[in-house]
Amino acid sequence: MKYNFDNWIDRKDTMSQKWDAQETNFPDNPGALPMWVADMDFPCPGPIVDAVVKRAAHPIYGYSKIGSDSAVLSARWQKKRRGWDVDPDWITFSNGIVPALNAIVTAFTKPGEGVIIQPPVYYPFREAVENNGRTLVNNNLVYKDGKWGINFDELEKLAAEENNKLLLFCHPLNPVSRVLTKEELFKIADICVRNQVLIAADEIHHDLVFPHCRFYSLASLSGEIAGQTITATAPSKTFNIAGLQMSALIIPNKELKRKFEEEMQRRCYIPNLFGAVAFEAAYSHPECEEYLEQLLEYLWGNYLYTDEYLKKYMPGITCQKPDATYLLWLDFRKLKMKGKELETFCLKEAGLALDSGEWFGGEGEGYMRINIGCPRSLLKQALEQLKEAYDKRGF
Repeated sequence: MKYNFDNWIDRKDTMSQKWDAQETNFPDNPGALPMWVADMDFPCPGPIVDAVVKRAAHPIYGYSKIGSDSAVLSARWQKKRRGWDVDPDWITFSNGIVPALNAIVTAFTKPGEGVIIQPPVYYPFREAVENNGRTLVNNNLVYKDGKWGINFDELEKLAAEENNKLLLFCHPLNPVSRVLTKEELFKIADICVRNQVLIAADEIHHDLVFPHCRFYSLASLSGEIAGQTITATAPSKTFNIAGLQMSALIIPNKELKRKFEEEMQRRCYIPNLFGAVAFEAAYSHPECEEYLEQLLEYLWGNYLYTDEYLKKYMPGITCQKPDATYLLWLDFRKLKMKGKELETFCLKEAGLALDSGEWFGGEGEGYMRINIGCPRSLLKQALEQLKEAYDKRGF
């Protein structure tokens, strides 16, 4: 089936966090075009819609369970898409990756112990540490030779500190949209394994990798690394079903898996009925893979359109070539605006609700994250609004 990603579907009045909560999220300009939260303005694949509609037709929506084939289907997906041989017995589930990260923090660290994150990084990482009374330890990414990477010397020192027990690792890197090489991944793993630092790898965007890169799951590199890694995956970003809240955790180490599942029981985890239905449909129907390949091609076209538009009309704003995701990391630093001034420029003058780079920590000041997972007509509107504000400022 050929999907038409140019087709605009109005999401207002659908209880959308992106479109229906602007007064709460951006009270200074609730009418701003929402290009921030990481879900797409595309319908999900037909087989997923059909499966959810079919289940919704049954008029009883009681407590649910994970589908009997879910672990097998998830393992098959990893083998087919990543070449990783995953035993279905390694897999357990959660109501989303952010809840899983919070559960990992409380299950495997004690209050006051250190948890390492690598800013600029998805801000719920920081919140998972601070909200649970652990010590936040920053291993900031470094920008060198036109790309973001890991500060390995600093990571080595931080991992060697006895109080630091856990690394929350985001890969592909969000918000900077970078896929690390196998050599970089081995260096991270070697440091953590030698220092007995547990790795929680959030790989939620692992399907959204562009053809010029190859993605490796960290735990797939060796049995020793797998034994010290918890890998979080989901079809939610891939197929735009984040609101259905179901993720898979791949945990080869039986003791780690037991502790994680005990923590989820303490949190009274109950699967989302429609999430369970959608999960199996996503990983079982061949049309969903067709959708993904078409989606990647369209997203790459959106990146090229954005990059060309900026170079032609707003050379003071640049965009790093993304390796993955539908999230672009826009560099405004040449415009000499920082902090609230840059946020105000984007929100009030350009009428765009974006994610401020400062929210992600580290060296995020002067950057903004924009979501290009939308029809090109909407992206064009956003860039035209940005250009109008840019021109008025005389940049």
